[in-house]
Amino acid sequence: MTETNAKIHVLVDEKLGGIKREYVEVDRKAEVGEKIVIIGKEEFDEGYEIGDIFTVNHTHHRMDGDVHSDAASSGINCDGLIYREEYHVLEPTNIVHIDGRRYEMVEREGEVGEKIIIVRPDGVIGDDYDTGRVGTVKSRHSAGDVSVETIGLVFGDEYRVLVPLGKHKKTFENKNSAYKEVKNYIHNELGISIQDVQDMISIAVSNEVQKMSKSGKLDRIAGEKIESLIAEGFENGGQLLHGFKERVSQTVSDEVGKRIAKVLNINVELKEERN
Repeated sequence: MTETNAKIHVLVDEKLGGIKREYVEVDRKAEVGEKIVIIGKEEFDEGYEIGDIFTVNHTHHRMDGDVHSDAASSGINCDGLIYREEYHVLEPTNIVHIDGRRYEMVEREGEVGEKIIIVRPDGVIGDDYDTGRVGTVKSRHSAGDVSVETIGLVFGDEYRVLVPLGKHKKTFENKNSAYKEVKNYIHNELGISIQDVQDMISIAVSNEVQKMSKSGKLDRIAGEKIESLIAEGFENGGQLLHGFKERVSQTVSDEVGKRIAKVLNINVELKEERN
C-alpha cells in the first residue's frame, strides 16, 4: 500500500511485460528478487551512488538485512554487498503508466468498453497473449471471463481492470475554477458584495412568501397539514392527545419554512445567522 508522502518511483516492471509501474520506498529488509534504491553510502569509494536502483540477487548469509546485487559490484566490492542501512525497498503499487496516462489495476469483473491488462496468463495452448498485454472488453461471459479486442477470450483470474486516475480530480478542479471565475466576476466586475447577495436573498424570500400567500398556497399547505394532525389527534377515543396544540403550531411553522426553502433552493436561515 502506498504511504502518504512516501517517495514514488516510476520504473519498468519486467514481471508485467515491461509496463511502467509506480513503486514506493519502504524502510525494511529486502527479499531476493525485490528492487531497492540506495539512500546512503557507508564507503565513499563504492561503485554505486545515492539514488541508484538494483535488484537483490541474494541476501547475506550472516548479516541480517544486508543484501547482494550483481549490478552493484565493483573493484572494492566484488560481490555487490549493500548494507541494510544503505537502502530502502521499492514495493510495487497497483498504479501503472500506459500511453502517458495513469491507471489503477483493480481486481474485479471487466465491463464492456473498459481496458484490461493481462497479469497472469494461464498458458493454455492456443492463447496468443503474454503478461502486460492491454485490450478493451467487447463482451462478458460467466465467472468474470471476457472477450477482449485484439486478444480474444480472457479468463477472470488472468486480468485486472485498468481504471483511469485523475479524471475525477480534474473535473472537480474545473468546476472549482469555474466557480472562482464567476465569484471574481461578481465581486470585481459587477461590484456586488456578500452583503448585497444576502440582501437580495432576503428580498427574494419575502417576495416568494407574499406570492404564496396571495395564491392561497400557504393556506392549502397549512390546511392539509392541520387536517392530518387533527385526524391523528382524535384517534385516541375522541380525546385530544397531550401537547396537540403545540404540535400543530410547530409543525405548520416547520412545513412553511421547508416549502419556501424547497422552492427557492436556498438557506432561509442565512439572514438570521448574519444578525
